[in-house]
Amino acid sequence: MKKIDSDVKEKILQESIKLFLEKGFSGSSTNELVQLAGVSKGTLYWHFKSKNDILSNILDKYCAEFLEVAKSITNNCNGTFENKFRSFYRFSSEFARDNRELLLVFMALLIEFAGTGSDIEKRMKEINNNYTLIIQKLIEDGIQDGAVRKDIDPVIYARLVASTLMGSHLQWFLHLSSYKDDPVYNKKHAIAQRDELMKMLLLDNPKTMS
Repeated sequence: MKKIDSDVKEKILQESIKLFLEKGFSGSSTNELVQLAGVSKGTLYWHFKSKNDILSNILDKYCAEFLEVAKSITNNCNGTFENKFRSFYRFSSEFARDNRELLLVFMALLIEFAGTGSDIEKRMKEINNNYTLIIQKLIEDGIQDGAVRKDIDPVIYARLVASTLMGSHLQWFLHLSSYKDDPVYNKKHAIAQRDELMKMLLLDNPKTMS
């Protein structure tokens, strides 16, 4: 029974992500959600208190599957700054590839709620800041280890790296069909961008690695 409940809840979340991505949070209704998920309103409200609760669960999913894993990878990765940055970059890129709709809906909702002053905006800003803090800590540790330039501001450069990655993922989504047709080029493009970001941070240019 628990497995069935879990599957139904996940189905509602997945259909909600698709609907919010298509129509935005404000433009979506619970009537549309129950139709897309193939459940009754009673079932919907058994799992979620409201549409806001569904959104909160989507953000929980994003945090658990992306932020927490990214943080764990950077904290547990041994070796140099370059190794840690490569591991972080690889995970971010693979997550974007495998969780396109989840990442896109997060970007879309950031824009939709920007400037509203709502609790949702505050939470999304906190999530985005936590993502930037992971990168900031990477840079600060790199400075302390003597690998990263000491003349840079870790806060500013962490935001620069975060915005570059987000923009890169968006470009990848926009040109998804062409990238799928040429996975070799896709990989080369990702590696080139990663190494350019490291050149910006490192005292010495990084060695090219796949």
